[in-house]
Amino acid sequence: MGKMTQELIVDLYIRGKAVHKEEISLKRATEEILNMYPDNIHESSAQFYLSLYSDLIKGKGSTWNQNSDLLIYYVRHIIEENGKSDGTKAYEGALKFAKAKSRKSLIASLEKLAAEFELSLNGRLSFEAWLNMLPEKKYSESTIYRYVRALEKAEEWLGVQFTKPILDVTGIEEFSDIDNHIKILPNYEEINQQHGHGDLSAALTLYKKYVEFLNQEEEAWWPSLDEYNPEISKEQWLELLKDGKTFTDNSYFAIAAMYDFGGTATCRQLEEKYGRTSDFYRASLGVQLASKIKNIFDLPYCVSEKDGNKVWPILFQGRNASGDEPGNFVWRLRPELFEALKEFGIERYLEEGEEEVPELSIKESMELIKEYIASKGFSYDGELIENFYLSLKSKPFVILAGTSGTGKTRLVRLFAEAIGANYKLVSVRPDWSDSSDLFGHVNLKGEFVPGAIIDYIHEAAKPENINIPYFLCLDEMNLARVEYYLSDFLSIIETRHREDGRVVTDEIILDKAASVTYGKVIFPENLYVIGTVNMDETTFPFSKKVLDRANTIEFSYVDLVPDFSEALEAAEAQNCKNDFLKTDYITLMSDTATEDRQFVSDICLELQEINEILQRAQAHIGYRVRDEIVFYMLNNKKEELLDTNLAFDNEIMQKILPRIQGSSASIKDMLCELFKKCAGDYTGLSQASVSEQMQVYVETKDCKYKKSAEKICYMMRRFEEDGFTSYSVSYTHLTLPTILRV
Repeated sequence: MGKMTQELIVDLYIRGKAVHKEEISLKRATEEILNMYPDNIHESSAQFYLSLYSDLIKGKGSTWNQNSDLLIYYVRHIIEENGKSDGTKAYEGALKFAKAKSRKSLIASLEKLAAEFELSLNGRLSFEAWLNMLPEKKYSESTIYRYVRALEKAEEWLGVQFTKPILDVTGIEEFSDIDNHIKILPNYEEINQQHGHGDLSAALTLYKKYVEFLNQEEEAWWPSLDEYNPEISKEQWLELLKDGKTFTDNSYFAIAAMYDFGGTATCRQLEEKYGRTSDFYRASLGVQLASKIKNIFDLPYCVSEKDGNKVWPILFQGRNASGDEPGNFVWRLRPELFEALKEFGIERYLEEGEEEVPELSIKESMELIKEYIASKGFSYDGELIENFYLSLKSKPFVILAGTSGTGKTRLVRLFAEAIGANYKLVSVRPDWSDSSDLFGHVNLKGEFVPGAIIDYIHEAAKPENINIPYFLCLDEMNLARVEYYLSDFLSIIETRHREDGRVVTDEIILDKAASVTYGKVIFPENLYVIGTVNMDETTFPFSKKVLDRANTIEFSYVDLVPDFSEALEAAEAQNCKNDFLKTDYITLMSDTATEDRQFVSDICLELQEINEILQRAQAHIGYRVRDEIVFYMLNNKKEELLDTNLAFDNEIMQKILPRIQGSSASIKDMLCELFKKCAGDYTGLSQASVSEQMQVYVETKDCKYKKSAEKICYMMRRFEEDGFTSYSVSYTHLTLPTILRV
């Protein structure tokens, strides 16, 4: 027999109610059900479920194997249609079955249903059922009996009387008052030991958890219609289902599984029942299909202030999974889509579809990465995640700079987790003075002592690991002089070249004593070095040797106000291969495709204009910086992650402005001309300082490279106030609570 669908459940309930009211005979109702669902239910089962309505409103339990979804539907609708009296009996009848069969998930659902409708329950029965469903411990029937008896006899044993029996108490405060009263009684400890050596105290502890369970609120579905409504009708969904273009074999299968499950499920539940992986369902529906629908109807993103742009709400609403639901996040099909799937007959696609997980685009993968990071409770400004990715892909050496505690180190860890990469944190010591601290040295006995990273590099370079990204995070890397202890890396990374289809470097020269263990050591193509730095008086500034070889991403935005109003999607990590991050560009001339050459020329012309300004203060860039900026821009063009001007704005911030420091008049003139290049003219306030004029312009005018213009404004202000300026100006935007925003 096939699955008991929602439609079958509804029809059984309607006819079962009619049989109870004697509006139709059981025989006739059975015939109608069998004619409507010949492949879904046996005659004996149909008769049982048609009679179940009458049994439930009498509070009758049964050992006949029953469908949990059907029971919940019956009980809910009996409560809604008949009132709490019949509803309570129906609840108790269903609970007797759930307890007898140890249906923990069903018990939990029934308990929540009872709490929702505030039913007057048989306290003993409900508490017994709850004890049976506890996942952390399996209590025997004798133990449950002792605990229930202890609560029933507590008043008698202690010589007290409460306003109602303990097992009838369902309020948290009410039980807390009783519990506190019992615990301060002078004979409590003695009585507790006399009866089962602690049965009463154990029972009270468990009953407290039970009451808390009854009073927990079910998490609301997000987003509400007020927050986001795609406004796609059932008829429009039907057209998409029928056009043969919108849905792929994968998405037909995935959404058929979701519909067949009842329209509400986690990806893990679909995996367990229908096969394929959780990633298959997330990619097929929550990313690819949703993105396609967005483009067809030109829909906006569903924007979460904390979690960024989302597309899956076009198809679903969602909430965090409860403790008894496998998986992290629950999707629920929008009702218009569910009805369209029903009319379309989507079930026929369950035996079709491809086996492999759909390949995601880089943009789609980025959405999942951002969701994963947001699910861990971290919010990053704007397109910082995309910027971080593009920087890593352009060159496997990135510096994250900013105020302490802004999430720099956490970003590295979470990004690595999100893509399934290996991660190692190395805390830089102030006494590091050469590369031996990283790679190793020979002690007085002639033995090689490994440094902080050599084993990690060796592990990453193994053939079996070469397709797995390895993230090396150098935490607080400027506590020591970077150009000293990282000198070998800074030199070796410039030797990258292609060899037999891989990106390799020259050999790292180690002592002969190390060769026995490590052999020839190079920096493998799957190793990504990220340094985090705090710019304050306790750290060393970077030399141009360091700055030229890295994208320096500044963390200058902190939102201190948490948002508890939205469901927080507990996303799962991906399993990205190294191709996700591996660079496509090593040499500008040989690696640039013909169709990209005009784009590259335009970028180089823009850089040439900037370089002419930089030459005024001897801060101009060379070929290395030019190439890396171009590589960043090419990667962005290929993946379409950022607006072109925003991408170039990032590179001015990360590759050009960090080089600027000094106190000469030429520095000031250069900053003025750079500001004009990034923002425009700033004249008009003759009595104001230059930085004040710049600030007014940034706040009131459209700027081509806005972030760079803002940074130059801060650098100019420092020059005016201190007579000296540099990129490492410490400033942090603190976002006020929403209620205070103007």
